[in-house]
Amino acid sequence: MKRFLIFSVLLMSLVTQAQFEDIFASQGDANKFVTNYTDPLFRGLTYATNASWVTSAQPIKAFHIELNIGASGAFVPKQNETFKFDPDEYQYLRIENGPDMIPTVMGGESQTRMKIVIPINNNEIKILEFNAPGGVKDQLPMNVVPAPVVQASMGLPLGSEINVRYAPKLTNKDGGFFQLLGIGIKHSLTQYFSKKENKEKRKFNLAAHVSYQNILAGYDDPDSNKSVHFSINTVSLQGVASLDYKLISLYSALGYTRGFSSMDVLGTYSYTYDIQDNNGNSLGTQTVSVNDPLQLDYNMNAFKAKAGFKLKLTFFQIFADYTIQEFPVATAGIGFMF
Repeated sequence: MKRFLIFSVLLMSLVTQAQFEDIFASQGDANKFVTNYTDPLFRGLTYATNASWVTSAQPIKAFHIELNIGASGAFVPKQNETFKFDPDEYQYLRIENGPDMIPTVMGGESQTRMKIVIPINNNEIKILEFNAPGGVKDQLPMNVVPAPVVQASMGLPLGSEINVRYAPKLTNKDGGFFQLLGIGIKHSLTQYFSKKENKEKRKFNLAAHVSYQNILAGYDDPDSNKSVHFSINTVSLQGVASLDYKLISLYSALGYTRGFSSMDVLGTYSYTYDIQDNNGNSLGTQTVSVNDPLQLDYNMNAFKAKAGFKLKLTFFQIFADYTIQEFPVATAGIGFMF
C-alpha cells in the first residue's frame, strides 16, 4: 500500500506541476492530449490491480479462511512510453520545436517545446508557450506500474469460494489517498464430472471465477484547491485449472478483463497569454482562469493468460504468477490459512 501511495503522489504531483497545467489552457485540445498522455497509466493500473484473484482452481474448504498479501507490477511496453502528436487533430495546440513523439506519463524526459495559438480577431492572437510534460520512467524501477494485493477468501458450501479485497481510505501527509473494494466468486467445475468419493484424492481441478473491483485514488494538493482524482472499475471472468498436491499447487488461467476508469482534474488554474498581432508584435498580456479543467473517461478490454505456483507450508504459503496480456503483470506474495 505504501508504495502505491508514493506512486500516486509522484504521479499527481507531476500532473499538477506548472508545465503540465499549461496544457489545460488549450481548451478542448486538452482532453485529447491528456488522454493520450495518461492512457498507459490507466491501462497499467487496470491490469496490475486486477491480478492474482486465484492461486488454485480448488476451492477452500467450507468456512475456512485464506489471507493473501502481496504486490503486482504491470510492465509498460516500449511503444506506450510515447505518443505521436498529430497537429491536424488539434485546434489550438501546436509544436514550436522538437520531436513530435511526446512522452506519456510512463515515458522519459520531454524534448519538445509547445505553444497554444488562439485567434482573438482578424488581427490579434493569444500565445502561450511551454515545455511538453515528461514522464516518470526514470523514477520507477523497470518502468513498472505497482499495485498492492490484499485479499481475504472464505470457502463456501457447494464447491464455492468468496474473495474480498478491501482497504479503507488511506492518506499520507503529501496528499495522496487510496481506497479499494473488490469481490470475487470461484466455483468448482470439477465436482460435476468427478465422483464424490474421489474428491479428496483428485489432483486436477477446474473452476470458473468472476470478480468486480473498484479503486479510488488521487492527490489533493495541501497548499491549494487543486486535486487529481481517479477511479478504476474492473470486471473479469476467467477459467482456472490447477494441479493441487500437498506441498504445491501449479495453476493457470484464461480470461477476459473489462475496465472502466475516469480522471478528474479539479481546482482553479490561471494562465497569462501574450497578445500579439499578425506580425508577431507584442500588444500586452491577458490572464485567464479555468475551473475544474478535465473530466476524462477511459475504457479497455483484453484477454489474458497466466501461470503460477503456490507453495503450501502448513498454514503458511508463498505464491507467484505471471500474466500475459497487453501489459504483462508479475505478482508475488504470501498467504495464511485459518
